[in-house]
Amino acid sequence: MANTAEDNFRIEVWDREEKALVETICRSPDSFISQAAWQTAIRRRPGMLLIHYNSRHVMEKIITPGEPTVPPQTIVEGSIHAGLDVSLSDLREWHTLRAWCRNCSHHADVKSAALIRRYGKGALFSTVERALFCTSCDRGGQIRLEIHKLPRN
Repeated sequence: MANTAEDNFRIEVWDREEKALVETICRSPDSFISQAAWQTAIRRRPGMLLIHYNSRHVMEKIITPGEPTVPPQTIVEGSIHAGLDVSLSDLREWHTLRAWCRNCSHHADVKSAALIRRYGKGALFSTVERALFCTSCDRGGQIRLEIHKLPRN
């Protein structure tokens, strides 16, 4: 996904000396998604230097508590999830969900209200993804949920 002028919120992981960029965790035009990714990154990247940007401006900068234990996982640009656990309660009314099967590449829209009714607001994406199965190839466990914004009119 190409970067747009609207993709101004981002979270980066740097080495402790802030000399080398290790990974970009999230790039999003939505501040709510960026905040959810920030809170999750703090939990999932112990002992790392995290920098939260709004355009070129540093909003937050911390070395997370603990020792590094999780190997860095690059986050796919445009997707908040891809390795970070987001709960269903982090979704807003302007977000849409799409399920993507890693086996057959089948895509389908998913109603977030139905997932919340079934699994609860506190359910994490990783838990929900393991329970889903592809309606095209009938395989489970290889589903990835993607968060998208409703198009502007």
